[in-house]
Amino acid sequence: MDFDLQQARTTETIMKVLQKYPHKIEIKLDNILIDRNMTQFQLHKLTGIRMATISEFINGKKGSVNFVHLVTIMAALRITDISEIISVKFDKEVEEAWKEEMSNYEGRGLTAKQQELEEEVVKTM
Repeated sequence: MDFDLQQARTTETIMKVLQKYPHKIEIKLDNILIDRNMTQFQLHKLTGIRMATISEFINGKKGSVNFVHLVTIMAALRITDISEIISVKFDKEVEEAWKEEMSNYEGRGLTAKQQELEEEVVKTM
C-alpha cells in the first residue's frame, strides 16, 4: 500500500511538471509505416513487440515510452535518429523562457528557476 501511495504521489508530481510546461508529443511511426507500405502486424513480426503495444504507441495511448521497444523499432526500421519516430515540442512561451533562463547559465548546477522547481516538487513528494 505504501508503494502505491508513493507511486500516486510521483505520478501527481510528474503531471504537475508536465502541466507547468505545455508541450505536444508527435508520434510519427504511423506515417513511417504508411510511407513504407508496412502494417503494424509486420512491425510486430519484425520486433516481437505485442500488437496492442504498437497500436497504443502509434495512437498516443501509452503514457510512457519503453526505450527497449523504441530502440527495437528503430533497429527493425533501420532508423538512426529518434526524432524520425517521436518529437516533443514545447509552447513558444516555454521555449523563450528557457532560452532566456539559459542565456546566463554557466554550466554549474541548477539555474534559479530549476532550483525553484526542485523545491516545489520536493514539497509534493
